[in-house]
Amino acid sequence: AISCIPVIHPFLQSIVRSLPLTGVSPRLASSALEALGELSHVTGEAMIPWVGELIPHVLLTMQDQSSASKQRISFRALGQLVSGTGYVILPYIDYPNLLPLMTSVLPGAKRSPWILRREIMRTFGLIGALDPSRYSSMLRRSQKVRRGRVGGGLYIDAQDEEIKSPVNRE
Repeated sequence: AISCIPVIHPFLQSIVRSLPLTGVSPRLASSALEALGELSHVTGEAMIPWVGELIPHVLLTMQDQSSASKQRISFRALGQLVSGTGYVILPYIDYPNLLPLMTSVLPGAKRSPWILRREIMRTFGLIGALDPSRYSSMLRRSQKVRRGRVGGGLYIDAQDEEIKSPVNRE
């Protein structure tokens, strides 16, 4: 996979822009998400410039309960995207609806295939752990959330230490 990076890198922007993530058939969207996940796995940090525009598409697909396979693919793509780019824990901050969305899918997955439940748990592990009490207090103080970050259960004030997120928060 490492040997592919010099070949893929010049074409990365064109590849990412051409992925049909919205307004297409579910099968094509699933295939595009699979391609996105594999591309993230191969290129790693080179995908950072597109994280902010790709994750909302993945979250939208994750909410679609019409197909367990489509949900599984979206969880896998999210896991590959965050692990490839090193964008961990911060997705919970940048996308406050991510954690509730992931936890809401899990109980409904009891009647779903084991492979979906396993992928959800795997994605939780890849994104990382978050201190629940700190997370809930941050949600209440949403203005403060936009300036700070959470890391390993510890609230880090952005004024003390600058942590860069690939997502534009304007």
